[in-house]
Amino acid sequence: MRGLLAVWVYLGHVANAVSFHQYVLAAHALAVDFFMILSGFLMIHTWKADLYNHPFNLKTTLRFYIARFFRIAPLYYLLLLVCYLALPTLSLMHAAALKAIPPPWATTIANYAPAIGWNFDSVQWLLLHLSFGFGLVPGMEASSPLPDWSLSLEMQFYLVLPLLIVLCARVPIILLAAASALLAIAAPAWFGNYLEAGSVAHFGQPSVLAYRLNAFVAGMLIGYFLKQRAAQSTEGLNRHNIYLIVCAAICVAPLSKPVILGFFCLAALALWRIPFATATLSFKPLRQLGDISYSVYLAHLLIVIPAMYWLIQNPVFMTQSTAWRFVLAVAVTAPIIFLMSYLLNKTIEQPGIKLGRWLAKRV
Repeated sequence: MRGLLAVWVYLGHVANAVSFHQYVLAAHALAVDFFMILSGFLMIHTWKADLYNHPFNLKTTLRFYIARFFRIAPLYYLLLLVCYLALPTLSLMHAAALKAIPPPWATTIANYAPAIGWNFDSVQWLLLHLSFGFGLVPGMEASSPLPDWSLSLEMQFYLVLPLLIVLCARVPIILLAAASALLAIAAPAWFGNYLEAGSVAHFGQPSVLAYRLNAFVAGMLIGYFLKQRAAQSTEGLNRHNIYLIVCAAICVAPLSKPVILGFFCLAALALWRIPFATATLSFKPLRQLGDISYSVYLAHLLIVIPAMYWLIQNPVFMTQSTAWRFVLAVAVTAPIIFLMSYLLNKTIEQPGIKLGRWLAKRV
């Protein structure tokens, strides 16, 4: 599923780059909401300590932080270095491509002119990106060529996860679900909604945890459901599991309708064995796509931007319909992106994961 979501984001960015408007591709931002739900589920599903009787365990928490840091940081830091070294060239390429082919949403802005907000010239930029705190600073959430605002959001979730687990054990979960849903409703008004400023600040992306805590919590509750069912050694529902489903429904209520539908499909896949879906998602190429999904998601723009700059120099490409531009751009970029992602996974991601596990075992 992660692999398919990463491809959705990649194709959505290519569609924007060639000004090809198609409903599903235009909604690629929803893929990140699904990523957050999956992340919340996986963190609970793989949590090593007792979730109920001893919800806080210092050793488990330290091991969790070490493992997650070495899962996320090595590839991110490498790509940040690439961005730093190539920033002037990438900025010129991106500005030229946006000027030649404005994105579909440019028609909603009077006197549209491409503006590149990437700025690597300050110590603040360096410290905020190395610490993943840039998503908490208005204007910094999209300050690199990478789609890394979601990494800052993910790290914020990891930071509060132990607290959330304690709260789930100590207070009614429905209160946590309601609080996260209310935050999701209030966050756009406080912190902005993409091009619209909020009453407190203006974030161009939902990079503050308040925007999407409800998505993470909804995913956590699927994990709790599975843990509870495994402890009871039963396939049936009981009051507690029904209660978790109701709480999850409260969490996802503020999300968009496609995400709500997708959440319940994900829940069904996680909770019940559905033969056709299980066989399809266990298909080896899809599993391999899942393995490289992080590299595909994080690195694809470093290929799409130069490719678009090269393509706009070709008059034949520029005279094509937007649909054919999309097909040609995908044909040019996809082989490079998937090969590069495979190599990054083998040379950077996998060694980082192994190192994180090795260090975590020694805590």
